[in-house]
Amino acid sequence: MASSPDMDDFLGWHASSEDIQRHEKAYNEEVLSGKVTSATKFNYSCFLIQSRYPGDVKRGISLLEELYQSPEESGKRDYVYFLAVGNARLHEYRLALQYLNGLLAVEPKNKQVLELKASVDKRMRGEAIKGAAVAGGVLVGLGAIVGLGIALAKR
Repeated sequence: MASSPDMDDFLGWHASSEDIQRHEKAYNEEVLSGKVTSATKFNYSCFLIQSRYPGDVKRGISLLEELYQSPEESGKRDYVYFLAVGNARLHEYRLALQYLNGLLAVEPKNKQVLELKASVDKRMRGEAIKGAAVAGGVLVGLGAIVGLGIALAKR
């Protein structure tokens, strides 16, 4: 399945600082009260993983992992989905694919998961191509240096 432009846009979209701060405030208020609801923690984590800052994304992933470890069964599918999103945003594509494959094992025809998986696959291939191009450039540069060294040694 080809990745949809919407899913590619979703992975590249950034939450506004105001939205993150609003959810952070609600989360911190509940932390201070001693009773953090799953909904508040989940909402905050979702905005964190859409941050432009990797540290925020990592914090969002950490909160989602805490939610997943809770005994509460409701929401686990959403937690795993957004764990995949967060890891994809950090370029941790293999881990993102593990989460997505786990979801597909339970719901093999889930369109949202299939689209995200296609987008992650596409990004992973793109980075592999960039990596190969950089490696090729390094080899050409090394070859030129060796050739120059040989030419100078013959003088």
